[in-house]
Amino acid sequence: MLKIKRTPKPGPGARALYLGGREPKRVSCTDEALVVTNARAQVMRFPLARVARVVSSTDVVDWSGGALALCMRAGIGITWLDTRGQAMGSMYVQTRSTASLATVLELWAERADGIQLYQHWLRARRMDTLVRWHQEHAEVVTPQQWEATKREYVYASQFTVHLPEPLRHLCLAYVAAQLNSHGLTPQLWGPRLENMDLDEDLCNLLWAEMNLSAGTLADKVQDDATATQLFERWSARNASALTLHLVHLHRTALKAMHT
Repeated sequence: MLKIKRTPKPGPGARALYLGGREPKRVSCTDEALVVTNARAQVMRFPLARVARVVSSTDVVDWSGGALALCMRAGIGITWLDTRGQAMGSMYVQTRSTASLATVLELWAERADGIQLYQHWLRARRMDTLVRWHQEHAEVVTPQQWEATKREYVYASQFTVHLPEPLRHLCLAYVAAQLNSHGLTPQLWGPRLENMDLDEDLCNLLWAEMNLSAGTLADKVQDDATATQLFERWSARNASALTLHLVHLHRTALKAMHT
């Protein structure tokens, strides 16, 4: 009897795989792992079960077609960064069945008032983020600071950036991987070609939360390696932040579809 070999999926404890630096690398694969070979012919194997997502440099990392296909089958998203650390693009997996959240969002975007409702949702999420920040720092945030921050962030979507820009691109790569795992596309379009930039908007929500609570973290970021370690620690401690936004988005879209 013919046995179909299934591609392993990321398991518990899977982490991001960062492929950068200045040394050229080649990414190939076996049936169950990504294989990275450097310029000195040194080989490193990364089992798929331990890889949650990949952040790859565009200029020094050469991907084989087989390795890309393996990541797609395993549901592992890839984001490419240029030499300045800016996100150039992401690979999203084409799922066989559309996730219910993806379907609801597509239908929501097609409504005449879909984009407007989406903007209301974003403002509500900014308010939720600010309320949680205020609760955590109630002893040091004055009423005047609260009102000023609310005007700037909730209603004008502006906030003071304390952390270096490369951290934001790591945040965008994280959002891209999470959207990919939910079968979501980074952008949706309304009936009059208005766009919902889901990846950028969710990234901005997390980026604001990181900066509001930055404190002395900004002083600790001295290089790319430190920035990466800092983001991984933050995302591990705040793993539910993006999930809460997506759950609230799903609930809001479902309510809108039944009104």
